[in-house]
Amino acid sequence: MFQCKDLLSLTTLSQAKVIAGKGGMEKGIRWSYKAENINFEKWVRGKELLIVSSPVTQRKNFDLYKTIKKAIELQMSCALLLVGESYVTQIDDKVIDLAEKNDFPLFTMPWDVPLLDFFEELGHAISYLDNRKDIEDSLLAEIIFGNSINTTSIEQKCIQMGYEKSVLEQVFVLHIAGNIITNDQIRSYAQTVKDYFKTADYQAIVSCYGDRIIGFMNDCTDKRDVIVDIFTKFDAFLKNEYSDIRYTLNIGEKCDNISKLQKSFHETSKTNAVLEHIGRTNEIVFYDQMGFYRMLMAYENTAPMKRFADEVLGEIIAYEKKAHTQLMETMWTYFECDCNLQRTADKLFSHKNTVKYRLQRVEQLTGRSFADRFDSQELYNALMIYYYLQ
Repeated sequence: MFQCKDLLSLTTLSQAKVIAGKGGMEKGIRWSYKAENINFEKWVRGKELLIVSSPVTQRKNFDLYKTIKKAIELQMSCALLLVGESYVTQIDDKVIDLAEKNDFPLFTMPWDVPLLDFFEELGHAISYLDNRKDIEDSLLAEIIFGNSINTTSIEQKCIQMGYEKSVLEQVFVLHIAGNIITNDQIRSYAQTVKDYFKTADYQAIVSCYGDRIIGFMNDCTDKRDVIVDIFTKFDAFLKNEYSDIRYTLNIGEKCDNISKLQKSFHETSKTNAVLEHIGRTNEIVFYDQMGFYRMLMAYENTAPMKRFADEVLGEIIAYEKKAHTQLMETMWTYFECDCNLQRTADKLFSHKNTVKYRLQRVEQLTGRSFADRFDSQELYNALMIYYYLQ
């Protein structure tokens, strides 16, 4: 069963922290409930994750202590507090004490993390752990959701499947965008990928989780052409099924031991999210081809990056919220088009003069010039960081 501790393994909760109640991290979660008011007793049955967000925090009678106390009395499993202005702004010591005494895990997360993505991933995770049917699913669950990697158990599962442990040297994640694919189709597509690996006589364990196909394979440093050929064939297969399908595919770094698999999986999943943001879809991307983003992903503390992006782009972001312009999108497209005005205009379906005006507005707001190499690089780096953090 999905447990409170497994929340920290979800990609969408990468910014979450446990602030109290760590003694209850083994509690199972059967579903989530986002409170609309403090009278939620008739909507829960126990073992839910309580989400405390703005609908309830904005009510005049909101009291965080009473809300958590009620959740404990209703035998809910834990609570996720969205923190920020108009959300949870203060967590008193008595709330912490209450959670500690009752082993009720309290998680905090910035308010601006998209809950829709979180609900989708949580639903997949709960369903996956409850319904896994074979040893490959069991292995994947142990790697993704294990509190700590049990190398002996994982090696034994490899032997049971007829693989050597070297099959766990590298991770790949293929994420299909949108909601056009069902879980049964994903499982069928995972089998197709597995068949391509088998035809190529290349060791790989392939499974699926939600809308992702996940695989573990031998280090492909010297055999990238084989991997490219496998996924080129799979690309043709997918496009034959859906001509307009979009997916991201990232091959992670080599893991020198099994204990690093979980970290590699989460890095690879995070890389897929970046690839989707920057429009690198329907292509095979190896981790060492991520360039500057590799450095961003290496930092656990994102606060300095956020400060830099805010310093450079803050005026533009504030202006766009008021004027509803397309300055950020125009600037990003301009860099993507190698700073060519006409190509930028064509890609944005805009007039060249419109693009020119927007870029001039960016220069006015930021005090930086696209003609200056250092200024231009700062703008580009700030954009990369901004979209990465988003």
